[in-house]
Amino acid sequence: MDIGNVLLLHDNARAHTSIRSRETIASFGWTILPHPSYSPDLAFSDYHLFRSMIKGLRGKHYENDEEVKKAVKTWLKEQPI
Repeated sequence: MDIGNVLLLHDNARAHTSIRSRETIASFGWTILPHPSYSPDLAFSDYHLFRSMIKGLRGKHYENDEEVKKAVKTWLKEQPI
């Protein structure tokens, strides 16, 4: 992988936006994608991934954690890239 061809999306946490972090990211030549300040209403994973997964797994019952993990892995494999 070419480390200079990376698009980085982070959550604007202090550790990610500190001067030292920004300098390091810039030295790699990475592009930081704009992201609004943290808000549970704006989390991309909640909106795009988890809502779809909830719909895909809704109405099913699992006996244990292993069954849930297997169902999630199967669901992920079925998703278009």
